[in-house]
Amino acid sequence: MSPERKPERRLGRGLESLLGAATEYPTSSVRESGVESARQVPIDQIRPNPLQPRTGFPDRDMSDLVESIKRVGVLQPLLVRRSAEGYELIAGERRLRAAREAGLSSVPVVERETSDDEMLTLALVENLQRTDLNPIEKARGFKRLIETFSLTQDEAARRVGKDRSTIANFIRLLDLPEPVQHIVARGGISMGHARALLALPHPSSQHALALRIENEGLSVRETESLVSKLRGAPRRRRPRSKAQGPSPHIRSLEDRMRERLGTKVKIDYHGGSGNITIAFFSDGDLQRILDCLGISDDSA
Repeated sequence: MSPERKPERRLGRGLESLLGAATEYPTSSVRESGVESARQVPIDQIRPNPLQPRTGFPDRDMSDLVESIKRVGVLQPLLVRRSAEGYELIAGERRLRAAREAGLSSVPVVERETSDDEMLTLALVENLQRTDLNPIEKARGFKRLIETFSLTQDEAARRVGKDRSTIANFIRLLDLPEPVQHIVARGGISMGHARALLALPHPSSQHALALRIENEGLSVRETESLVSKLRGAPRRRRPRSKAQGPSPHIRSLEDRMRERLGTKVKIDYHGGSGNITIAFFSDGDLQRILDCLGISDDSA
């Protein structure tokens, strides 16, 4: 038997794994493992995290947080590190902004020594687990983590506690033209719609269809059908009889595989036998699907 491997440490547990199990604690509490106790520092001594992956903070969410802070203060300390100018924020961007808006002169902080590498990872994990980034912000955050610290997608996935295929699917969104990325970022179309648009070869076609999806409220299935038509893909004729159509269970399996692989999947099931068709549109797309399935290309 091969020697037992020690479990790999991941940041997927988020700030809880770094600050302890408590999600809220007073400024008098003392942290374990050498982390200092929380203490109040002047708010003007804290500069924002330069590696913050979030670019937008919804007004409604912020207003609710501001009102909460006005009533009870900042219950969960900000995570900071020392800098030449005072302190640099690691995590807690929304709380810092809301505290300023609420008129606080100081906020509770916990100081931690950390590298730029860990700082970016912590900021990304906090946003992923506490206030969801939009898909484009997530994609840019993952890409920045990979490029800044020369990581592979596997290494980045381990750091944030995600599957490699999830990281790859997000980063592929950045292949869309900027106007389509803006539509995805504001929630006009879903990530499933966006992945379907990637099959179109021209940015102008992708943008036009994205606007149609948003205006007409098209489903992902309808979008995939339109993409196939625009690509000139032949359509199979299907019997009109409902008895010969896919069952709800098969449709559910198709949807789950489509979500996992980021492409069109068709299951033909006939009493215990059948076949599965997985669509791809380039060599790179095929390699991505093989990676999702955990299959290596031995010819490489």
